[in-house]
Amino acid sequence: MEWCQDFYRPDYYAKLVNNNPQGPSDSYDPDEPGAIKRVQRGGSFLCSDEYCIRYKAGSRGKGEVSSGSNNLGFRCVRDK
Repeated sequence: MEWCQDFYRPDYYAKLVNNNPQGPSDSYDPDEPGAIKRVQRGGSFLCSDEYCIRYKAGSRGKGEVSSGSNNLGFRCVRDK
């Protein structure tokens, strides 16, 4: 799994954003309204069909910003 810059909001992609979506300006998770969360993408070596709903590499999940795990990383990107 990888951390993403985007804040997590389950309703963000309900809006049609076709060109370079920048992500929401704040975080909201109805399961934990007070927690600040960011998007986590991809699967991990710890996931399995029985354990983790983010088993697929293209999945989108959420994580509280101060959490960490040995199966969580990030990528650096730059413009051309």
